[in-house]
Amino acid sequence: MQLRRIIAWMAKVESWLSGLLLGGCCASIGCQLFARFVLGKALPWPEELCVIFLIYLTFLGSGALYKNNEHIDVEYFVDKWVPDDKRMLVFKFVHVCCLIGFIVLAIGTWRGLPRAMNFTTGAAIPIPRGYTRLPLLFMSITNILAAIAFLLFPTEEDIARPEPIEALEID
Repeated sequence: MQLRRIIAWMAKVESWLSGLLLGGCCASIGCQLFARFVLGKALPWPEELCVIFLIYLTFLGSGALYKNNEHIDVEYFVDKWVPDDKRMLVFKFVHVCCLIGFIVLAIGTWRGLPRAMNFTTGAAIPIPRGYTRLPLLFMSITNILAAIAFLLFPTEEDIARPEPIEALEID
């Protein structure tokens, strides 16, 4: 279970970093709005910086969601059509598929990284494109560990049928 605690800690770090990146996006766009409407001159870098932050935000955030088991998955179909005694089998099948996908992503990203370093992202912030692929590589590797943890150490919470949500009564 130590591995599951490490995975939960990584998810927390990724969530915090995602929040900081979202704040950075808002700040860079706020700078651009201020420059355009108050100073009357557009800055060359805020949009490119926001795009870079959004790339990092997307992959760090999706990695955190997978590790917290909060991602969009087949839960609706499992809850509707899979009997309780088969839920663990479906849980393992889903995570084996995720594990294969993360391995393919990690290998593909790693193999394309040297070529991506030869091209830049934009004119205002000319960094090699390979740096924008790093969060994908990080997310893939950490989610490979998470998928292995889910497969080797499943818990009852992983396969428990969620409690039904009661409808709200409106007076």
